[in-house]
Amino acid sequence: MKLHKLYIAAIICFFSTNLYAQTENLPPAKKDKFAIYAGIGPSIYFNNLVLAKDFVNPVQYSFAGRIMWEPEHLLSLGLESGYYRLYSVSFPEQPEAKISNSAIPIQVVISMKFLKTFYFNFSSGQTVLINKVHKPKYGDINASTLSIGDYAGTLGYKKKKKNHWSILAEVK
Repeated sequence: MKLHKLYIAAIICFFSTNLYAQTENLPPAKKDKFAIYAGIGPSIYFNNLVLAKDFVNPVQYSFAGRIMWEPEHLLSLGLESGYYRLYSVSFPEQPEAKISNSAIPIQVVISMKFLKTFYFNFSSGQTVLINKVHKPKYGDINASTLSIGDYAGTLGYKKKKKNHWSILAEVK
């Protein structure tokens, strides 16, 4: 008897969705389902180093690229990668000695639009961390490691300029 009620409920759900489906007054289908984003800007490192704290240059550069699948809904899915110089250290008493730390993320991005021009991105994935030390007397020391559990959040503003061009501003 319970199975019989389940079949009836499934049939009612199937026909009710077909009866109430609308085909009129729908917005036109979006032609471009994929979008490519590219950006460059400053990268500010919040210094938590103990040694050589005063010699750290926290303002560096970064650039990133993102390819997104943007269906007709408010959610988008894509991949992001880039290059972020996290910080560099230089010592006044030894100007030839330099230390730098950089990151290259490879992450999956989920984006959600809210309001009309604002969006929020959540990204998660892996990051290659690159640490370089240069001291002429002892040579170069280059090390890299893979961080497998990184995530990021981005709040952005998007202003459409022409048919296929937009200007964006993001805080990550």
